[in-house]
Amino acid sequence: MMRLRWLDRTTLSVQMEELLPQTIIGMSPDEVFRLPLWVGNRRVPVGELFEVTSTDEECLTIEGDLRHLNGIGRKMATGSLVVRGNAGAHLGSGMSGGMIEVFGNVAEYAGSEMRGGFLKIAGSAGFGLGAAYDGSRIGMREGVILVQGATGDDAGFKMRRGLIAVVGDVGSGFGRSMIAGSLFTFGKVGHFAGLGMKRGTIGLLGSGEPDLFPCFESTGCYRFPFLSIYLRRLATWGLPVSAEMFDTKFARYNGDLSEGGRGEILIANSGH
Repeated sequence: MMRLRWLDRTTLSVQMEELLPQTIIGMSPDEVFRLPLWVGNRRVPVGELFEVTSTDEECLTIEGDLRHLNGIGRKMATGSLVVRGNAGAHLGSGMSGGMIEVFGNVAEYAGSEMRGGFLKIAGSAGFGLGAAYDGSRIGMREGVILVQGATGDDAGFKMRRGLIAVVGDVGSGFGRSMIAGSLFTFGKVGHFAGLGMKRGTIGLLGSGEPDLFPCFESTGCYRFPFLSIYLRRLATWGLPVSAEMFDTKFARYNGDLSEGGRGEILIANSGH
């Protein structure tokens, strides 16, 4: 398809929503060169911002220091997008299909209100991963988000369906107000995990026990067969699932009791 190399000619915010695999399929480099993007308050051709070359790969590749580029892959529906470098806010937000793979860090609201597809981040993610925007009722609805690094606060906020897995530490509000879905982390967890959750599963796969609010009630320590299905899938995606984890007992906490108590937080290696 195409490779776009960032020329670093502006520090203004560049809105990338209109440059997607589904919109440029079948285009020549010259046609892509002339596509307009919003830079600040004016429209600028792609060719003034990127070096555009055709490739034999079946994906759109964007590379460089992309921190000023917002909305990369936003509302993407199909195809494959590879990002090589640190990216700005709203990457993959609202996407409904396809695959985005990021070799770098991403800013806030990556995968927010995602409706499907697969988002894989080799670095860390900022605030609001897979979350609802302010004023929205529902965050992530479907799809998969994998993060090899850490995440900021409110990952999975108001999540409705789908799966988020984080290898590193997560900030406060992990799964806050989640409606359903599955969240996993192998790292440490900040405050307010699961606060206000209605249903769904939060799996804490690392060592150490978080400081849960009293609105979560311990129901014992068990092996959960359904977790093995998730663990096998996470292992196939390259996450650090050890053989011992399949035999690990998990302490189960039901909550948020103020929201009916139908959600659960499962904690590995808790010593129970």
